[in-house]
Amino acid sequence: MDEAAAQQELRESMDLHLRQKAQEIIDKFGNLSYPVLEMVMQDRKHVRYPVNIIFDSSKIEAGLFATTEMELSDKDHVATEDDEYIKLTDRSYNLYIHECFEGQPEKLLPLIIYQLPIVNYGDIASYEDSEVFGSALMQMDQDDYYQVICDLADSISG
Repeated sequence: MDEAAAQQELRESMDLHLRQKAQEIIDKFGNLSYPVLEMVMQDRKHVRYPVNIIFDSSKIEAGLFATTEMELSDKDHVATEDDEYIKLTDRSYNLYIHECFEGQPEKLLPLIIYQLPIVNYGDIASYEDSEVFGSALMQMDQDDYYQVICDLADSISG
């Protein structure tokens, strides 16, 4: 199998996996709303690590609505390259979201969902993974979900 075919097979496998994970969440929790998302984020089967939502645009690159950073709570732990592949019990993620979305759960819902593949899969998660997962979880066409994300990002005033 050539490299392009292998990459395509990997992409298709990841897409299927993400859609299955989204369907598991829907089957367990029903239709998604912000309060339901808060419950999903406490379920370690679906969101592997604790997530702290912080409204702080100073941590976010211009033009983006959020960034997700891993945090190790064990102060004696020295982070290594291997940490990305080891499920540390002291690992959590800080999800920094632009403060213009604070108090707007209907806008936060798709934005937070977009970041969850990063929490679950680390650096191997791509924007495509976020779009596949988010659209499946919100039960909408992937292009429509992408447009929602773009519209929300574009709504941030300079």
